[in-house]
Amino acid sequence: MGFTLRAGGNGATTTVTTTQGRSFVTQTRQQNEAMQPAASSDPVEIEAMDGQRMTVTFDDVRNFICKEATIAECRIFLETCKQYHLNPFTKEAYLIHYDNKNGDTASTIVLGKTCYMKMAEAHPQYDGFEAGVIVFVPEVGELIHREGSIIYKGEELVGGWAKTYRKDRSRPFYEEVNFSEYDTKKSLWVTKPATMIRKVALVHTLREAFPATFGGLIDESEVPVEAEADFRELSAEEAAAGAVPTRRRVQKPKKEEPAPLAVEADEVEGDPFANAGTGGDEQ
Repeated sequence: MGFTLRAGGNGATTTVTTTQGRSFVTQTRQQNEAMQPAASSDPVEIEAMDGQRMTVTFDDVRNFICKEATIAECRIFLETCKQYHLNPFTKEAYLIHYDNKNGDTASTIVLGKTCYMKMAEAHPQYDGFEAGVIVFVPEVGELIHREGSIIYKGEELVGGWAKTYRKDRSRPFYEEVNFSEYDTKKSLWVTKPATMIRKVALVHTLREAFPATFGGLIDESEVPVEAEADFRELSAEEAAAGAVPTRRRVQKPKKEEPAPLAVEADEVEGDPFANAGTGGDEQ
């Protein structure tokens, strides 16, 4: 989900050309933020998928998630976390910039490693998936679609494939993706390329199968930068000082169980199956 607007308080767009100096861009951004009403930076209360509730401020976003985020970007990010029940402090969601040399590039909200599957499994129509890799085997001169993410010696990784099933659809959603289009040659793309390209294919099918849920979200395997680059872990001193937003687990009400059925003595005597399984006569 890329955002190209650097909005002010009245929603106006400020366009800055790349030929202008960084100091001018920074000054323009500060002016835009100063014009926004104080109410726009109110903290946002989020209930995560695991039941925790937390109140997150814009300063929290800048201190731990994306230090260069504007007020508008903080607002959009926190409202997205609130809508999708994402905990931004456990790496379920990131706010990143691909290239922020001039301070005017669009921000992107990126989901963490397991969020897509958690959100899919919570959907009532989700009915499982299949996914794997596409490899070229020189010995036979053929492409093979293999389930899983194993690549044998001498094989070339070409891409990934996936199918996602919905209970209310007669056919699965199928996708194939090209490895060369997503390989960043960084991080996990170097150590686990098959795992990464398989996940990209799976995310594509989940997005097509559940557009209302995933339509505007991007997985970290799809972005050309390290999603955790700006994410900062909390130090022991900060944790002791209470720098983390207050979180509390939601206590769900206990389900009331029905009272045991009362059985009269004469009903037991007249029951032909009363002694079954207790050593009585069996037919």
